[in-house]
Amino acid sequence: DEHVEDVTAGDDAQGDDTAAHGEVPTITQEPSIPSPTPPTPPPQPPQDLPSTSQVQHTPP
Repeated sequence: DEHVEDVTAGDDAQGDDTAAHGEVPTITQEPSIPSPTPPTPPPQPPQDLPSTSQVQHTPP
């Protein structure tokens, strides 16, 4: 039973590896583009601006 599973896994891995290899770069590049867009949003700079404005308004 173990021998059969080993052979099937090896054959499946080789066939999947070839198909996945070609699709891996395409899929990896697709999510890579939208990935940096959401993690680089300008929500922190605006929050820092009001914080500094309020702090400057406090001293005077």
